[in-house]
Amino acid sequence: MKRIRIMGGVLIVLGLGVLALDPSTAVAYGIVVLGLLFVFAIGPITVARSVRMQSNVIRDGFHMTLDDEWATMSYPLAESRFRWAGLDRIIETPEVWYAMFGKMQALTIPKDPMTDEQRAEFAAFVDGLRPAWK
Repeated sequence: MKRIRIMGGVLIVLGLGVLALDPSTAVAYGIVVLGLLFVFAIGPITVARSVRMQSNVIRDGFHMTLDDEWATMSYPLAESRFRWAGLDRIIETPEVWYAMFGKMQALTIPKDPMTDEQRAEFAAFVDGLRPAWK
C-alpha cells in the first residue's frame, strides 16, 4: 500500500506539473485524479474488499485470549495462536494495538472491549516485551 500511495503522490505532482505548463491538457487532469485515487481510495477499497471476502467462520463468534505466552483467537470452527516470542513489533493507535508477526501477519488487538486497567496492564506487558523484539 505504501508504494501505491507514493506512486499516487508522484502522479499528482506530475499531473500538476503538466497543468502548470498547459492548463488545457485533459490528460493532466486525468493523471491528477488517478493520483488522488491511488493516495486516498485504493487503501479503503482494498480493506473493504478483504473484509467482504472473509469467511463467516472468521467474522462470527470471535473470542480473543491474551496470556503471557500466547495470543489466541478462537472462532466457532477455527482457532489461531501466536506465540509472543515470534513478535516483530507492536504499533499502537488510539483504537487498537497491531501486533506484527512478520511483515504480512498482523494481529489486531482492540482497545474498546478492555477496561482502563486492562489497557494499562497490556501496555505494561508490551513494554516488557520490547527488549526481546528490538
